[in-house]
This record gives sequence, structure tokens and C-alpha cells, in this order.
Amino acid sequence: MTATCNLGLQWTREIFNLQKSVGIVDMSTKYPMNVILKVERFPKELYDAQRYGPIEQWEAKYGKGSWTLKTLPMKQPYQDWLRQQIDQIPPQQNVYEVWNEAWDKMSPEDLATLSNWITEVILTARPDAIIGANLYGSTSPYQFDARFIRAGGMKGMKMVALHPYASSENREWLRGYRAWVQEQVGQPIDIYVTEFGSHSTPQGPAKRSEREQAQRVVRQALSLYAEDVKAFTPHWMGQTEANPTYIEDWFGFFRFGGQPKPVLISYANAAARIDASRYVGDLWLGAGNDAMLFEKNGVYTLALGTRGETVPVEFDPGVSEVTIYDTVGNSRKHSISGPLKLDVGPDVQYVVGVSPNLEKRASKELRPDRWPEPAKPPRMTRTAGRLAKPFAADGKLDEFENALQIGMLNPKVAGDDASGTAYVAWDDANLYLAVQMRDNEMLNNRARSKLYLGDSVELFISTEPRDDKPGYGPSDHQFVITPTSAEGKPIAAEVTDREAGTLTDIAGAQLYGGKEAKGWVVEVAIPWSTFKGFRPADGAKLAMELRVNDNDTSHERFKIDPINVTDLRTEDPSAWSYLLLQRQLSQ
Repeated sequence: MTATCNLGLQWTREIFNLQKSVGIVDMSTKYPMNVILKVERFPKELYDAQRYGPIEQWEAKYGKGSWTLKTLPMKQPYQDWLRQQIDQIPPQQNVYEVWNEAWDKMSPEDLATLSNWITEVILTARPDAIIGANLYGSTSPYQFDARFIRAGGMKGMKMVALHPYASSENREWLRGYRAWVQEQVGQPIDIYVTEFGSHSTPQGPAKRSEREQAQRVVRQALSLYAEDVKAFTPHWMGQTEANPTYIEDWFGFFRFGGQPKPVLISYANAAARIDASRYVGDLWLGAGNDAMLFEKNGVYTLALGTRGETVPVEFDPGVSEVTIYDTVGNSRKHSISGPLKLDVGPDVQYVVGVSPNLEKRASKELRPDRWPEPAKPPRMTRTAGRLAKPFAADGKLDEFENALQIGMLNPKVAGDDASGTAYVAWDDANLYLAVQMRDNEMLNNRARSKLYLGDSVELFISTEPRDDKPGYGPSDHQFVITPTSAEGKPIAAEVTDREAGTLTDIAGAQLYGGKEAKGWVVEVAIPWSTFKGFRPADGAKLAMELRVNDNDTSHERFKIDPINVTDLRTEDPSAWSYLLLQRQLSQ
């Protein structure tokens, strides 16, 4: 905290009621720091046993301690406790974020109820407080944000807190989302970003260098600043480095021993150059590079960078001399006779002192040809035939001889550890799935709500195949099938409450799961009655996707997807491949 404050990086986020080595009162009084206060969690004595049952039974089902994130406390005792907590917060700290990524913890309707309880308490004590819920960032009528707003959750709120990460650079999305929220609520709503950033995981499929982390964080920060995000806080400043393949252990701005990483210097330099500036607009210097113009105290600064390759840039700065800062703050005076020629790459550089006349050329319009999107691949159509023989849940897979086959592979993971084949078939009674995986360790000891983090199969089925309306609607289904579990048996379950992570055994399913010589296998028959209103028939059309999760004692989850799917969006049924049912596959 001392280092970041000395560098002028004063925004942070903290759960205000947790007891830590440096409490929230000390943090916000002893350091020149603005704190976004995260209102989350509550004491055990406020658990609502009348609503949820004995706490021991709840924890056995959903995980120890998770009630403090996933349930509603008793209203009046909770509000009384919250008032006591708020009274301890220094008055100058007035920004409050409600909960953290509640979309995988509770329903949007429950969060709306909780938000109303919280805003009532805070606004009574501090009428000028800025309060906002942490929302998902989607405008789909099926998804969390729309349901939260429809349930009245934005009452008394002035902002929305988002966690965009790489999407921070998608300025068109951010503008569209802000406009959508304001239209839904009927008043201006500010955006606060309470998590963004990148990691430097040294090993595994997500491997990324410290330099690339710095490049990404600075690009994101400049984009958020240009889009008038009121405050953005990186995730996070320190790091544990516990697992070399797990990205959550490598987001820090400081290494585990306290040494600053390149991202700290690059981010602090960006703040020194840009903070307190007015975003003027973008200059067009050709496709493939950002050229963002800022003004502070009459001095104009042009931030230049790309998202990968180094490209030559040439423009007239309108002056005879500028100061050029590289990404870590080294500066050099540059005399100009004619156009300024620079090689611009992913390490952002700043040209300070350009002519105010460049403002006439700058535009806040987001040109689609600056970062042209690759052509969207055609939506895949798969065809599944009828089951060849009567189904037997025995792991032998004889009945899948003529079924649809899907290769499963992550090109960044060794195939002998995590690759395999999925089989899909059907008949009038069931949809059939089998998955045979090569894996050096069959492991899943997770709580039921987190089974997807261990060795497992996720099957996504929609009986409403569509091209729009992302997010789960009433006809969209997610299943989790495991070869083993902490319950001592394989599991075939449907996600029946997405936010709480509730998995319910599939009624009438037939299931086998177990170990093989080189890995494991599962096969399951899912009754069509699971998909209410759908009747199987020759030529019937569904949407379907598939993912296999591999978890070993040596690493966290690796995602294994179909070999011909490059962008598996599990949360977007409108992007899933089509699945046609045919009585017989063509040979």
C-alpha cells in the first residue's frame, strides 16, 4: 500500500467488515487512498435457518461457509449489524459495491432484495453515498443484469460495478452497456470497474509473460479512462504464486517476495501521463493501432500502441519538438522537421506536447476498421443418429458404434493426459452421451456445486436453437456428468439453479462412470422428459455443446473442447452448434 500510494495508484477495493492485518479504517485513514467498500458476507449468527434449514445441512450440500455469500440473512438483524459497520467507516469513503460476482452465487432476484436492504441502511446514514451492485455486463433479457433490474435491484443506486478484464478494451461494448443500463433504469448511471487486469501465469495452457501482462493492463486502463469509467481497480496487487498453471495466483503487480513486476511500472507511468486528463478523442493513423488523444492543463498527449505487431506510424504533431515517454517512463526530447515517424508496438508510448490543433482531427467515434473483427465462422451443424443397439450403462460403448463422434482436445495440453472422444446418439426415449478420456489421474473431490472444477463432462443442450438472446432461457440446459465424486459415486446432474450452483440428479437417467487403463469413461442416457415440451423426431433440431474438464493433483482445471470449436461460449446458447437428429447417419 505504501508503494502504490507513493506511485499515485490510490484506488483499491476491500471487504469492509473483514478482520485483516490492516483494517479498512487504518487503510483509509493512514494512507492517501480512496477505497471502494465491498458490502459482502455476514456473521454466522445472521444465517436464516428458518428459510434455508439447519446450517450444517446447508453446508453439507453447498460447501462449508458459502452461506455467507449465497443466502439472504435475516433482514432486521442484518440491517442492524450493517448500520454498526457503516458507522465505523471514515465519512470520506463513500463508494459501496454490493457483493462480488453474485451471478454464480445467488439469483438476481435475491441480489435485488439484498441490494434494497443494503441501500436503505447506507443512504439513511450517508445520503450522498455512491452505491452499485456488481453485475455481469450483459444486456440479454435472459441474463443476470436484466433480471436484477426487473426485480427492482437498482433502487437508490448511482452506479454499476463491472469486472470486464480483456473486455475492457471493447469500448463499443462498454458504451452500449452504459446506454442500456441508463435506458432500463431511467437515469444516468456511472460505471466503476472493481476488477480488471491480466496475469503472468508461467506454465500451462494460460501461460503469459510478465511483459505481456503489463501491455494488456495498460491498454485496458487507457480504454476504461477514455470511456469515462469513474474508477478502476486492478485484480490484484499481490500474488500467491502457489500454482504455476493457475491464473488466479499470478494477477499481482508485485511478486510474492515483494518485488515490483513490469506491470506496476507501466501502469504507474500510464497514470502519471494520463490521470486527471480530458479524453479528447482518437486519431486515425491507420488500422491496427490505437492513437488516443488526451489534454491536461493545456498540454496534449497522444498515447500510441498496438495489440500485437509493431507497425510504422507517421503523422504531423503540429509542433517542432515533443517529449516521448516509453512504457516504463523513460523520456527523450525529439526535434521534428517534417512528419514524426515512430515504430509503434504493444508497449504503449506517449507523445507529450503535440499541437492543440490535433483536437480538430480527433473523433470519439469508434471506427470498426481500426480493429477489424475476423469473419464469424459459420455455425457448425452436427448430426446424431439413432442408437445402434439397446443401451447398457456398463462403460463398453458397443451401442455407440454408428453414433456422432466428437474429438476432444486442448492443443496446449499433452494428449496422453487429457484428450478423448465423445459419442452422441438418440432414440424415442433418451438422448445418449458417452465420453472416453485419456487421463493420467481420475480426480473429482469437489463439492456438488463445484463438480465442474474436477474431472467431469459438461453437456449443454437447448431446445430453442436461436441466433440471438444470449444467456440461459427456460429451454436451455446444462448438465454435469462425473466418473467419480466426493460422494463415492459417479454423478449425472442438471444445473437447476445457475447462480447458487445447485445440481439436481437427472430423473430417470442411466449412468456409468469409472476408471479405465489409460483414463476414464462415462456414459449416460438422459430421458427426453427432461426437456419439457420437446419431442424427438427424425429431422428435429437442437443446439448442443460439450466440454470436458481435467483436474489432477498437479494442476487446476484444464478445459478440453471439441477439436473444431475455437471459441466455446458456454454461457451463450445462441452460439452453440446445431444438433440434428436423424434416424440413420449417412455412411
